[in-house]
Amino acid sequence: MSKRPLCMAALLWAAVLWLLGQAGVSGFNFQPPKLPVKSPLEKATVSGSVYKKEEFDLYTNLYIKNANLNVKSKKYPIDHVKVHIKNEKCTVSFGCGDKVAVNGKLEEIPVPVNLGQFNERVYNYARGIKWYQTGDSISILEKNSNLFLKWQDKIKKMWKKGISSVVQEDKIGFFESVLLGEKRNLDSSQKILFQLMGCSHILAISGLHLSIMGGGLLKILQRLSVPFWAAGIISMSTMILYGGLTGSGAAVMRAAIMFSVWVGALLWKRTYDFMSSAALAFILLLIKSPLYLYDSSFLLSFGAILGMGIVHPVLFSKKVKRGKKNFWEKSKGVLLEGIKGGIAVWAVLLPMMMYFFYEISVVGIVVNLLVLPTAGILLISGCLGSLLGMFTMISLGKIVVLPAVLILEIYLGVGRVLQQIPFALWITGKPALWKCGCYYTVLVLLIWAEKHKKWKKVFCGLLAACTLLLCSKFPWENRDITFLDVGQGDCACVHIGNRECFLIDGGSSSVSGVGKYRILPFLKAFGIQEIKGIFVSHTDLDHISGIQEILENVAEKETQIKVDTLFLSECEEAKEKLEDLEERGKRAGCKVVYIKKGTKIRQGKTQLECLAPDRKDLECNEGSQAFRMTKGNLKVLFTGDIEGEGEKEFFQELKKRGEEYDVLKVAHHGSKNSTKEEFLEIIRPKASVISCGKDNSYGHPHEELMERLKYNTNKIFLTMEEGELILTERKNDFLIESRMRKKRYLFRGNEP
Repeated sequence: MSKRPLCMAALLWAAVLWLLGQAGVSGFNFQPPKLPVKSPLEKATVSGSVYKKEEFDLYTNLYIKNANLNVKSKKYPIDHVKVHIKNEKCTVSFGCGDKVAVNGKLEEIPVPVNLGQFNERVYNYARGIKWYQTGDSISILEKNSNLFLKWQDKIKKMWKKGISSVVQEDKIGFFESVLLGEKRNLDSSQKILFQLMGCSHILAISGLHLSIMGGGLLKILQRLSVPFWAAGIISMSTMILYGGLTGSGAAVMRAAIMFSVWVGALLWKRTYDFMSSAALAFILLLIKSPLYLYDSSFLLSFGAILGMGIVHPVLFSKKVKRGKKNFWEKSKGVLLEGIKGGIAVWAVLLPMMMYFFYEISVVGIVVNLLVLPTAGILLISGCLGSLLGMFTMISLGKIVVLPAVLILEIYLGVGRVLQQIPFALWITGKPALWKCGCYYTVLVLLIWAEKHKKWKKVFCGLLAACTLLLCSKFPWENRDITFLDVGQGDCACVHIGNRECFLIDGGSSSVSGVGKYRILPFLKAFGIQEIKGIFVSHTDLDHISGIQEILENVAEKETQIKVDTLFLSECEEAKEKLEDLEERGKRAGCKVVYIKKGTKIRQGKTQLECLAPDRKDLECNEGSQAFRMTKGNLKVLFTGDIEGEGEKEFFQELKKRGEEYDVLKVAHHGSKNSTKEEFLEIIRPKASVISCGKDNSYGHPHEELMERLKYNTNKIFLTMEEGELILTERKNDFLIESRMRKKRYLFRGNEP
């Protein structure tokens, strides 16, 4: 390290930034920024230059750089803003490079409310975006105020047109992704196949892209007899501009900086040091945005560099064989080096992949041996072919792009084969940070012990042990129930082991894609590999929309999570919806079982007893499934949306039993007419949980209901305030933890 002062400087710089963040210094952590002036956020006016525009069928997203909050003819800087506006409200035509003013609601970027949920705040803050705005109207202040952004966008649109003119429609999204960093048209099924292969890096503009394209351009210019100094400057400038064109991502700019340093070293006839070049890129990117220090793409990009530059030489000492080699010997050498390189990179990236994505491809290293040698051909062929299409040489472009299309078909074919193999993608769960810390501490010690063979073997063994530690779950990490925050809807996960669970409902009327973006990520982050049963209390969309998505994903093999049984209840009013769910369940390969009052399901120490419904002629809500869940001394009551006639019958059953409960999952999101006084007087819950969405249009939870609960229960939890709620049994006590408020409530006897 002493021979590489830039590497030491990079480590110190990262430590300083982390300490500043821990000290709460603004700009170095994820505390929401304070507005420079008091202003009503509901009707804020924001102005600035549009640097990115995403158009969809119903709405448009635009990104405003160097934005200002306009208050009484004065301007106050507020960083970058992402605006979401319906197309019907875009009464003027605008594009990148235009200076605009947007009126609408200004909001803080939310934090994840459930384990596993995508962290929008970390992602956007690292890229300078500090606010969301829902636009009500937009006006142009200055047309073409930034000509560079305008021409950059124009080139991008022309390139997209070139791509669409030379490849088939079902492959356009792939080539837009790998050449331009535009993923919105990427087919989701293709994305899943690349995840299965452990090759998602192909879909993003990465260092691999720039090294191949930059190196290729340099060679072409040299072949055309362009002086090396001119070829180098042209290549460097092109790669930097290309990085900006594709979004200036961390991995892209890292590669652009390293490429420029490499070319500069050749021009000035200096020695190029791979790790010092990476350290310089690390420092420069963190100067630009200190919060990149927490960004997954930034960490993975530099993690791969560390794997190749530091870990590879330690794990695999290079032995040079003298003499000539035949074709097979050379091929064997290339194959072995590829495997060694893959192992070295994975040795660094494994905890990061588990921490950020909760799953890893079991065959990733092997498949990458196929991908890496052919990725260069795919990129160069796709790039040249689409550029020819861009300049209206479509027939020639189709011929040139043909190798890229054939290679893509091979990739997809390999992915489809892997899709049929169980556990090709291993759901690992999200390891605790202390486990990742143990792993990396041992890895650092292994690097330190490079020249001490005895210690090297010891630390290799410890590293293997730390790998097992990453995958393990200790008793204190287990849960009994997780009440997920799904907005205006319902979803509870009943844990029956480290890798299995029951789901009771799963839907939302306020969060789109709730199954894909909240429920499935939670299950993966907790390491759930099988849902033993999904219980559908009733068929309203705010209880089943996520379940429909999960079943669809399982049927299409877009997730490795399995579903064993779908538990439904007969209801004449919801017959068509039940038939649809039953059909979805069968396509997903799970059993469909109809249950009613008296049905008992037992898995390990957990038992669910169905207390309602007893009739199928009830209205949908009235006929909701209701459950008595027991585990050890813990008793929890789930009530769906039960009300009216169904609630009366349910009340009679509870009255007959005369049981008190530890936790009540309150019916119908806290509506006014559910959960009557006499009902509460019988069950006397120590804690009540209400699942509802913030600012919902129904006014849930209703004030009258809250008054009844306050009188009959010790503590009330609202998911819209607490986020995900974790319930854990502890001998004769139980614990409820709030994700958002980061509080723990221990219930002993009758007192929290």
